[in-house]
Amino acid sequence: MSPVSGPLFAAALLLGAAGVLKLTRPDPTRVAMRSAGLPGTAWVVRGVGLGEVLVASYALGWGGRLGAGLIALAYVAFAAFSLRVIGRTRGQAPCGCFGASDAPLTNLHVGVDLAVAVLALVAIADPVPGIASVAAETPWAGVPFVAFTAMLAWLVQVLLTALPEMQAAARPPRKVAR
Repeated sequence: MSPVSGPLFAAALLLGAAGVLKLTRPDPTRVAMRSAGLPGTAWVVRGVGLGEVLVASYALGWGGRLGAGLIALAYVAFAAFSLRVIGRTRGQAPCGCFGASDAPLTNLHVGVDLAVAVLALVAIADPVPGIASVAAETPWAGVPFVAFTAMLAWLVQVLLTALPEMQAAARPPRKVAR
């Protein structure tokens, strides 16, 4: 089993969850897309969400170089998108990644996206099969492996949403010029 298996699958789970949330609640992502100067219709957002679900499903189900490459490509695109939104809004727009979250986009988001992309590039060099194959090679029929992978995905989601929200709440309010 490759040492990047768990983190790669966590990134795929996170991508799939974000995709499902875009399909069911497109409005936050519409705001982020419009902030980036991109088309922000519900259909476009849902199309992006469907793409995320398909990439995540492939990476989790079959893995391999193609699955890792798709994950790398998705997270590089997220980093570029985040940089664009941050640049255009001075960090005031929410990321829109996870449905109802109002977490502002920060450089932390860009850094996490790029770190995941690098991790996925490592998985291209050291291919990881689908999660069922990897879990079958671990103790207790893979239950602990899958549970820890899901926990890692959740922790990254918290890192990208709750931490920026807490940091924004802790900042003193901006003074309005009169």
